[in-house]
Amino acid sequence: MTKIAFIAPYPELAILAREVCGEKYSDVAIFYGLLENGLICAQKALSEGFQVIISRGGTANLIRNHIGIPVVEVRVTGYDILRTFSEFIGTNKTIGVVGYRNVVEGCRSVSQMLGIPLREMLTLNNERPDWEVMRAYLQAQLERTPVDVVVGDALVVSKLLLEVREVRLIMSGAEAVCEAIEEAQRIIKVQDKEKKSAEQLRTILSFIHDGVIAIDNTGKITVINPSAESIFKLKNTQVIGKNIKQVIPNTKMLDVLKHGKAEIEQLQNTPSGMVVTNRVPIEINGEIMGVVATFKEAGRIQQTEQKIRTKLYSQGLYAKYSFENIMAWDPEMRRIIERAKRYARTDGTVLIEAESGCGKELFAQSIHQASSRCRGPFVAINCSALPTQLLESELFGYVEGAFTGARKEGKPGLIELAHGGTLFLDEIGDMELTLQARLLRVLEERQVMRLGADKWLPVDIRIVAATNAPLKQRVLRGQFRMDLFHRLNVLNLSIPPLRHRREDIIPLAEYFLAEFANKYGQRPIELTAAAKDILLRYSWPGNVRELRNIMERISLVYEEAQDVSAILRDFLGNSDYCNNSDYSTLELAKTGMLAVTPERFLLPQSIRDMKRQLAISTLAACGGNKSKAAKQLGITRATLDRLLRQQE
Repeated sequence: MTKIAFIAPYPELAILAREVCGEKYSDVAIFYGLLENGLICAQKALSEGFQVIISRGGTANLIRNHIGIPVVEVRVTGYDILRTFSEFIGTNKTIGVVGYRNVVEGCRSVSQMLGIPLREMLTLNNERPDWEVMRAYLQAQLERTPVDVVVGDALVVSKLLLEVREVRLIMSGAEAVCEAIEEAQRIIKVQDKEKKSAEQLRTILSFIHDGVIAIDNTGKITVINPSAESIFKLKNTQVIGKNIKQVIPNTKMLDVLKHGKAEIEQLQNTPSGMVVTNRVPIEINGEIMGVVATFKEAGRIQQTEQKIRTKLYSQGLYAKYSFENIMAWDPEMRRIIERAKRYARTDGTVLIEAESGCGKELFAQSIHQASSRCRGPFVAINCSALPTQLLESELFGYVEGAFTGARKEGKPGLIELAHGGTLFLDEIGDMELTLQARLLRVLEERQVMRLGADKWLPVDIRIVAATNAPLKQRVLRGQFRMDLFHRLNVLNLSIPPLRHRREDIIPLAEYFLAEFANKYGQRPIELTAAAKDILLRYSWPGNVRELRNIMERISLVYEEAQDVSAILRDFLGNSDYCNNSDYSTLELAKTGMLAVTPERFLLPQSIRDMKRQLAISTLAACGGNKSKAAKQLGITRATLDRLLRQQE
């Protein structure tokens, strides 16, 4: 594509330009036009998409002042003047020069170098002089002081029509034409590069979600992208070039322009609501030349958080169960479920107290699913399953270098991951006191700090905590902070053990048998009256979890026509838990809710039996974990082993 228009003000220059261009400069179109005619040619070239114009002398000046694209001038070089003056060496002819200042000054230098007498007759500064006045003035000059030869450029000579014997034009040579074309080509390369960069910037600004506004060092708006137009309810065409304070009265960009310090993550009110803005100075060679600001809408931040939460769902941080999964026939249990549903409609902290196996996490997940946070993550952790240091790093996360073995990029804690959702802290009663203090800060301030960090992060979470031992007792023993207990015990949910819900035992057993029959491709097993009696007399120290496990065992070992009650007696008949009332007494004694006295046990060696029974029940409640059972009883593991061996 032809991009350069060469407008020659005299025919000889047009001919020379065609000779020079040939095949070497195929992107140059050549026109002939002097002054106004040259301007007409330039206007036509502009409309046809030419990027640069080349011309000479006064015509070049005229075009430059009326056309908004670059104009390269074919300069009058010392070689051009020397070539014109060389033929007058040794002739003793008097030479008069007329033209614009650059021509006159060039002729003066060459004449002095060659020793040729020169008379400066007329020097022009105005691009559009009154030619008739100039002609009369010059003619009077010639009559007073005649010269042999008048030398000048094509424009002046052609306009003045001098009555002299000899006129010589200062012609541009091939080297001047080549130089002008190459300069025009360099300009086009720069233009194309700038155009490409500008288009890239325009595309970026148009498609990024953040609003962007830039001002120059006078405070005038130079850039505003579509997102910023939307945020501030503005139009690009109406604000470009205006002072930022006129357009956005509450802006702080002028402050940054003044002090030169960036302002990051600042809140600003806009017609679209609250946004987060960053304001950064534009510094060039140590001088503040402007400011650029970005604006992120709160709605887009929430959308980003929603995408993060969606990713958390893919990582398993979600609730699987709802209240529909909780089956209850016992009236008291039904009332507890209704209370939990009411709790779900609030955002208060919930403390669930129940023995192991009663479904504390099932209730926690159901509360989350029925709450306004159901679209957020559900993050659960068992506080007794991890050592204190590991639990702390899992809960609070850490930054790079926080401790030996920490990930290079750091790691967000479960509290952070629960942002916008629910954090379930199971077995919270086993949490160490030092960690309890950090958790209290989260509950009170809704802020979390990673290990090794120095910055608090705000979090929006609901906490549901659970314990299998009364926290009040742990508070009295100095094992749990009283202030944390009161923070957790806002909404209390106490789930009764299965032995106190006799109406639930048989329906649950039949449900589990049907579930496992379907799982293993069997016909459902029917419970006989004798089997039901055994189930109802059993104390179920492992509660619903134990009942489910027993039903699965029955499903796996049952054979056609086999007596289910016989299987149950084999599993449960010799157990010390078949006396429901005895177990209840022991369990109350273990939790400190009932004083244990020898009179309560009428068996021989009642103290020894009581200790043994308490050890067995505690071990069952702890899921068979001897270390945990010993800790809960306040004895050593060796003592626990001795008590357990007494039953053999």
